[in-house]
Amino acid sequence: MIIRRLTADDLADWRDIRLEALQRLPEAFLTTYAEERQKKDADVSKMLDQGCVLGAYSDRDLAAVLSLDSETRMALAHRAWINAVYVRPDWQGSGAAHQLLNAAIMQAKARGIVQLELYVACDNPHAIRFYERAGFVLAGRMPRAVRLADRYQDDLHYVLKIDA
Repeated sequence: MIIRRLTADDLADWRDIRLEALQRLPEAFLTTYAEERQKKDADVSKMLDQGCVLGAYSDRDLAAVLSLDSETRMALAHRAWINAVYVRPDWQGSGAAHQLLNAAIMQAKARGIVQLELYVACDNPHAIRFYERAGFVLAGRMPRAVRLADRYQDDLHYVLKIDA
C-alpha cells in the first residue's frame, strides 16, 4: 500500500471511490449520493488541493480514503477531525485503514495538532472497534445527530490525544 495525499489530479479516483462509498453505506456519511453527484469538478478539485484527503493505493487502485479536516479558529486549531473514511470491500482487513489513520496522525502532528476527533454512528460496531483499538476514547453521544429516511441516528464522539 502506498499512502499519499490526493490532489486535483486524483479527481477521477476520488469521485469513483466517494460515490461507491455513498451508494454502499449511505448511513455512514452525511453527504448523500445525489448531493455528491451534483458537486462541480472544479469545486471538488479545489477541495482536494486545499484539504487533506489521504488515499491508500494498491498499485493503481485507490483502495481506501480518509479526510483530515483541521479546525481554522485559533482557539480550536489544536484539534482536527477524521472524516470520510472508506475502505473498499476487497481491501477490508488489509491494514489500509490502519495505515491511513497512522498517516493522518503523522500529518496532524506535523501541523501542531494535538487532538483528533471523529463521530461514528452508534450502530457501526466494526468502526467503533477499529477506532477504540487505535486508542480513541469515547467522549460523548450526540442523540439524533443524523436524520435518516426512516429514523434518527445517534453518533458517538471519539477523541484521540496525539501529544500524550
